[in-house]
Amino acid sequence: MSAATISNIKCMAKVFELFFRYRLELSLSETVVQCEASEAQIKPILEKLTKREWLLFSKTKKTYRYGMKLLPFTREEILKAELVRQFTPIMKQLSIACNQSTMLHFLEGIKSVCIQKIDSKNSIHIATRIGGESPLHAGSSSRVLLAYAPEAVRVSVMSSPLKRYTPFTITSPEELSKSLFEIRRTRCCSSIEEINPGAGSVSCAILDEGNNLLAALSIIGTRFACETEGALWKALLLEAVKKVKLA
Repeated sequence: MSAATISNIKCMAKVFELFFRYRLELSLSETVVQCEASEAQIKPILEKLTKREWLLFSKTKKTYRYGMKLLPFTREEILKAELVRQFTPIMKQLSIACNQSTMLHFLEGIKSVCIQKIDSKNSIHIATRIGGESPLHAGSSSRVLLAYAPEAVRVSVMSSPLKRYTPFTITSPEELSKSLFEIRRTRCCSSIEEINPGAGSVSCAILDEGNNLLAALSIIGTRFACETEGALWKALLLEAVKKVKLA
């Protein structure tokens, strides 16, 4: 297989990731930048996908976005099912070990989506439900996902107004950028009352062997529990994500 063919395959894979998994709406020039390729490589791919209606092209905005015919070609649903299958027993063990709730979140577009939740046996009830969505700038699991998301996703989030949910929500792009840098350094994030008053959480990135984002694993409890046991939660999470290998 020639170097040119390999390069084109990599470009195609990146295009699929940008437009379906992350559901971005990008111009040709923006796609070229995100794929780290040339316009000569990317333009024919976008034109072919548009012709087959796998992508939709806006003549007014000069942007591309995913079309419904692209759905059968995604591994997203398969990946989510496999993550839930492998991490559910681990989440149950974590919940018992620290007597707190555990959650698994997945990046969909510019939202964090809960795909699994194990409630603890203590009296604290966490309102988030499976299928529930959260903004990417607020909460530990959301920021972990944002930290490892493609640059286009981070730019989209930080260029939009950052909604304040509580006095502790990060609403400054500069502060958010610093937080994301620290998450990429440590793989973890802590959050105190950023969305729900009285709640605290610690989250850890689940990465594949190429250090690409798969999901975020979290332990959630009260603010007091997070402040007093957060270091333990972090250690448990870092150990837990090593137990599963997903290519």
